[in-house]
Amino acid sequence: MTKQAFDGASLGLESRTQPYIHPSWLSKGLSGDRQCMLSLHTQANYKIPKVNNGFNAQSYKLKHQAALTDYAKDLKADGYTVHTEGSNSFWYETKAGAVISAQPDIVAVCGNEVVVPDIKTGKELRASDIAQVKLYMALIPAVGLHGIRKVPTGQLVHEGEVSEIPATNITDEFKQQVAELVKSMTAKDAPTATPSVLECRWCPLSHLCPFKAEDLHKGTGGWL
Repeated sequence: MTKQAFDGASLGLESRTQPYIHPSWLSKGLSGDRQCMLSLHTQANYKIPKVNNGFNAQSYKLKHQAALTDYAKDLKADGYTVHTEGSNSFWYETKAGAVISAQPDIVAVCGNEVVVPDIKTGKELRASDIAQVKLYMALIPAVGLHGIRKVPTGQLVHEGEVSEIPATNITDEFKQQVAELVKSMTAKDAPTATPSVLECRWCPLSHLCPFKAEDLHKGTGGWL
């Protein structure tokens, strides 16, 4: 099987009824955390069976929920009307028929001020975390979530520290980058695989992809 001929159908994966994209997937592509377009394309167009990768989901959920609840209390104490998780679910359909859907952790409103905090409980923040918040900021007014029609301020909340992302960061250039990535992820023809050891290790397709890179290239050079 050549890289050009590979797609989800060749692995017997079930096609989605329409392309579906979660902002966390988009954010990894925008930040460069995931550069293999075949991985992103397959995830958007096919249902990939989950495997046990050793991640303790229950422990993460408990820690995340505790941090979310604490920050929501702080916002309420400051006079915000706070919407959390499930009440923030949105569904945005692109012109090409792809669906982008998610539920931001918190959407808080106080008068004309709107903030969208994303609670992170990992060891350190990544570029994809910033990109994900920016996607929420761009999409919330597009769907009119909670009647919001202006770009909100984004926040990353990590270990008690709050980093703000101004609404001015949602530029036409950013929107164009998102549009181009969505176009690539939902194209009719699957792109060529570009495997790399570090990326393949965490790829949701790693247990199925025949091009998975597992060995880091090593060597010695006489000139160094």
